[in-house]
Amino acid sequence: MTFRIAPLDEALAKEVRTTLRSPGYGHPAWTDVPSSPAPCRVCLHPILPGEERLIGFTYDAFSGLEDLPLPGPVFVHERDCTPYRDTARFPPLLGNSGVVLDAYRRGRRLLIERRAAKPEIETALGELLGRPEVDYVHVRSATAGCYLCTALPAQSR
Repeated sequence: MTFRIAPLDEALAKEVRTTLRSPGYGHPAWTDVPSSPAPCRVCLHPILPGEERLIGFTYDAFSGLEDLPLPGPVFVHERDCTPYRDTARFPPLLGNSGVVLDAYRRGRRLLIERRAAKPEIETALGELLGRPEVDYVHVRSATAGCYLCTALPAQSR
């Protein structure tokens, strides 16, 4: 089973950069210069500590997939960035300290939670999305627990 990585929508990030408000919630967004690498959810590259600015805001990773929200904080570059395009492979600059893969069935039903180290992330995603009962996987940081991106079966749109 192959997969497709779905980064945060570029239009949503542009809206946050323009309004400095969380989409769907209206909560204030904040800007900062990170002291450690923070992953941008659009380009899926680190926001460089001490060099670049981030915008943090409340985001519902289930938006568009499920009715019941589960919001949490995410970051994007303050500047425009190019969305992650190599969606058939796991972003090489993410997951250096491992990830947690939350495999869901429609209805936001968590089926499997699996920790994966860097060399096995792609294999683990393929295995999880190869199970007929799994509809999508949320990829989360193994250190902070925050949402990074969604993995879907390759043929889904």
